Amino acid sequence: MTVRQPARDFLKSDPGQEPVIVEGLFRADPARVFRAFTEPEEVVCWFLPKSGALVSAEIDLKVGGRWCFVTEKSADKQIHFEGEYLTIEAPKRLEFSWRHVQEHADGTRETSETSRVLVTFTEAGKATEVRLRHEAITTEDARRGVGGGWSGCFGQLAELVAK
Repeated sequence: MTVRQPARDFLKSDPGQEPVIVEGLFRADPARVFRAFTEPEEVVCWFLPKSGALVSAEIDLKVGGRWCFVTEKSADKQIHFEGEYLTIEAPKRLEFSWRHVQEHADGTRETSETSRVLVTFTEAGKATEVRLRHEAITTEDARRGVGGGWSGCFGQLAELVAK
């Protein structure tokens, strides 16, 4: 039986503060946890706080490569997160840009300001310490949402990699 940690246990920065810091200790080696961040079939299992809620994930894992995680898709609009990979040092470090996007059927796009995410994977015995730093989020409300979102995602990630 897997025991889920409460979402608040992963958020280390004060809610709404810059930068958002989320940390967790995961019962898997760094290569396994790194794969969970970089393989589409893995990402769809944990990326949103509710398992299986992500519509799709596309990943071009190379520096300059793009990623796109679709959270909602209808005839009228698509909502997703997207960005580009800035640094890839498997299985130790991953850095990427981040935008929240709403694309409408008429082709118009509404996007958030671009922010930046740095994730480090450090071996800790038979586990991996993951530290995520999400910075350059322009509003306190957005930082609160991002912090809560990442914290919930880490709960899902813990369950996935422990299997």
